[in-house]
Amino acid sequence: MTQTTPQDLDVEPEASDLAAPPPPVTARDRVFAAADALLADDEPVTVSTVRERAGCSNATATTHLRAWREARAAAAADAARLPELPRSVELLVERGVAGLWGAAVRAAREEHTAQATRRDEDLATAREDADRLARALDTARDERDDARAALSQLRDQTSDRVESLTERLAQAEDERTRAADAAHRSAGQVDELRETLQQLRSQAEELRRDLAAAVAARADAAEQRAEARAAAEARQDALAEARSVLESVRTDHRRAEDERSRLVAELAAARATAERSAAEVGSLREELAAARSRAEEAVHETAVHAAARARAEGELAGVRAASTPAEGS
Repeated sequence: MTQTTPQDLDVEPEASDLAAPPPPVTARDRVFAAADALLADDEPVTVSTVRERAGCSNATATTHLRAWREARAAAAADAARLPELPRSVELLVERGVAGLWGAAVRAAREEHTAQATRRDEDLATAREDADRLARALDTARDERDDARAALSQLRDQTSDRVESLTERLAQAEDERTRAADAAHRSAGQVDELRETLQQLRSQAEELRRDLAAAVAARADAAEQRAEARAAAEARQDALAEARSVLESVRTDHRRAEDERSRLVAELAAARATAERSAAEVGSLREELAAARSRAEEAVHETAVHAAARARAEGELAGVRAASTPAEGS
């Protein structure tokens, strides 16, 4: 049997025991002393706390802490002599553990289902927004291409018109010059030349108006090109915003996956706790059975000693009875 200590039995020390004990010298004594001190300070007695308090390795703390706990359990069993745990209490414990386990599983499943539903809804909304923005971007690109084609066509038409008007203006100037020269050469053709000059002036004015219209058309084309560029930039901004929304949805999805992993870990921890509880109940049952066996052995030894004592007293009485007549004679 493992040696017990006053701390294990929770026994009040006598007056002579109040003197400072000698410092522990072995690793086992240091671990036992550290565990007793932690228990007295109402601190958790674990391998880590004992290892830090005793200043030993993790393996040493684990080995001797197990012995310390066995010693405490044996001393408590010897002191308490508890009866066997009733079956009704065992059923209550088992039902309580099963209820806690079922509640934890149901809560984890409900939370996981709700998060999965929210994640699917957010993902579907994000996909719809992305598709809508993609369609808007395609439309904007088509409009931009159409605007570019129209602008190019207008530019070509304007250029051709300007060249034609320039040529006609040059021709008109040439004709006016030739007409003036002819007027100087022929005085009889003055009226005709004046009429021709007036016609040429009218044509020149018309050409000037056409040229002004062409210049205005070019300015309008430049304005339309600027508007098309602004519209394309606005659509680029919308696309950037859509990408930002999609990235936010992806971030929410990753958070949902992290939350699911955390719930799975908590569920595993709950299972481990239930398994440890079951193992501790089994260990307590084994210790109780061992205590009963030791008690039965002690009762048997007491009966044997009583029978031996009775036989010895009978034999002694017989010897005394035999010796009494001899002394009388």
